[in-house]
Amino acid sequence: METALTTKKNLTPAQQAVMSFTSSVNGSYVQNQLKQVLGKNSGTFATSLVEVFTNDTQLQKCDQKKVVQEAIKAATLKLPLNKQLGYAYIVVYNNWDKTARKSIPTPTLILGWKGLLQLALRSGQYRNINADVVYEGELKSKDKLSGAIDLSGYKVSEKVEGYFAHFETVNGFKKTLFMPLNDMANYALKYSPTFKRNVEKNPVPTVDQLCDMANDQAINGPTGKVGWEGDFNSMAIKTVLRRLLGKFGYLSIEMMNAIAEDEGGSPE
Repeated sequence: METALTTKKNLTPAQQAVMSFTSSVNGSYVQNQLKQVLGKNSGTFATSLVEVFTNDTQLQKCDQKKVVQEAIKAATLKLPLNKQLGYAYIVVYNNWDKTARKSIPTPTLILGWKGLLQLALRSGQYRNINADVVYEGELKSKDKLSGAIDLSGYKVSEKVEGYFAHFETVNGFKKTLFMPLNDMANYALKYSPTFKRNVEKNPVPTVDQLCDMANDQAINGPTGKVGWEGDFNSMAIKTVLRRLLGKFGYLSIEMMNAIAEDEGGSPE
């Protein structure tokens, strides 16, 4: 009969990582932390966390304690870690470690636009809030003075013109922000850690290439990856919504902390 030690030796490194992570998540320390913030829903969150880790080979290369730390941030915000739901993700960036003097895979919690929208709605301060893609033909005019945009036009193609976010508070204050596709591509290249990489091994796309990517994904859907290159349009929607809320919206303490955390890890 094989011992547990012998069986573990027969596992691949990835399988060993999953086994170790599962044991850590099911341990009393992590379980107690999850129960403190999620109560009876802690078990479901823990199961989904193990599933996310199991299906992500990049996460399996990270320090498992740091993965758990990022997951607990999502639990504190009561946002599920599920790529299909689109509320929050744990993305891996290769960050420079001063002590090790090399880049190491680092897990980072990223809010999806649905997560940001959810936090805004929880504040109870918004009567109406929305953000989406603007397609060719829909934008009729933009008032530079007030910032209002007229989206009463008819969509004539799947070509992306830009992105908008809009809100109205319960006291009647309204504000809208529109960002053209070209501006969004420039913004992503300037600020996203996704494009702070070794250009010799993995060339950074141009603005035109990012615009083509956005249009292709508008027709064929996202690639399944998280981030700008995997789902450009979702990241763009989140960006325009976050910029609008951060500049003109009402921010609860929960929202301020979430936005600050999101900007600190990945200013998308």
